[in-house]
Amino acid sequence: MSMRTSQQKQNRDRAIPVIILSGFLGTGKTTLLKQWLQWSTEENLTPAVIMNEVGEVNLDGQQLPPEVAMKEMLGGCICCSFRGDFSTKLYELVQEEQPDVIYVECTGIAEPMELVESITEVSLYSDIVLTNIVTVVDAKHLGDLLDDETAIQNANRKMMRLLEEQVRAANTILLNKSDLATAEQLDKVQQHVKQWNAHASLVITDHAVVERELWIQSCIHAGGSLLLVEDDVQSIGNTNNTHAQHGHDHLHVEHAKKDSHHHSHSHAHDFVTAWTHPLSEPMDSERFENWLSTLPSNVYRAKGIVSFTDTTKRYMFQFAYRQSEFIPIAPQGEVKDVLVVIGEHLDTGLLQRTFEAAVYKA
Repeated sequence: MSMRTSQQKQNRDRAIPVIILSGFLGTGKTTLLKQWLQWSTEENLTPAVIMNEVGEVNLDGQQLPPEVAMKEMLGGCICCSFRGDFSTKLYELVQEEQPDVIYVECTGIAEPMELVESITEVSLYSDIVLTNIVTVVDAKHLGDLLDDETAIQNANRKMMRLLEEQVRAANTILLNKSDLATAEQLDKVQQHVKQWNAHASLVITDHAVVERELWIQSCIHAGGSLLLVEDDVQSIGNTNNTHAQHGHDHLHVEHAKKDSHHHSHSHAHDFVTAWTHPLSEPMDSERFENWLSTLPSNVYRAKGIVSFTDTTKRYMFQFAYRQSEFIPIAPQGEVKDVLVVIGEHLDTGLLQRTFEAAVYKA
């Protein structure tokens, strides 16, 4: 049943909900966002998106419906270098689009608590309210890290700190890709995440699929951009949702704020760099996939839009945690082929040389 009926109307006296989608690189944030945008449209809501990419092109935005209003923040992290710009983009989005709900998808290296102050500031002169911080965790990836004590103590120490910051900030935590983790890993991950944040709702998911009630609580009842008739509130909204345990209609962030004062001095993601490389010609698909398989362990994610010599189709590819996915696409407008690699202390010169030698040279 649609929540928007003839008896319901927009109520601009109530604030527009803002939902932050956080999580490390390749955890499934965009997949979750696509589902929530679809539900928004089905309920006759007007959604808007702020999309942050550490690379210089908005690849994830290519997966979203073209009719969705979007502000892009590219080539840096929304929580530090773009923090002032974020406040401006958020205010402009409200004034220009008057959306019913705003989704903020952070880059995978962002610390979401840094955005809370910005949203609070904008709410002083614009009709918005932060209703949920959702952090998506790759259960398999975190499970692998927890299984490797040496990795935690050495190379991935900074990554673990960043993951912890993202989890600590959350009001809702999705343990995604749980189907790829073993039962032992999933149990260990749940215990570890609860140590980081005992207050958040914890939801185990595959492919970032959640119950519709979680979206309703996050985007509708918490922020209240819709005035629902009483019968519909009882039939839809009064579910025993995990988020409802906080007992009020706005985001409870005190548990995440208490140790956030140090963020103004340093960031957990300072070790992450990105390499953006325009692609001027099609590649051999087999050679490209072989090159992906040889990327060093300090590469966390690669993605891009590519063309191959052995097919007329264009593809968006995702590479994360040693797994690749290629999706045929028909981009809206003029979209050039590009490659983005994100990792820890990348030697971008070496990356470019090895890429060109492996993919283009005979």
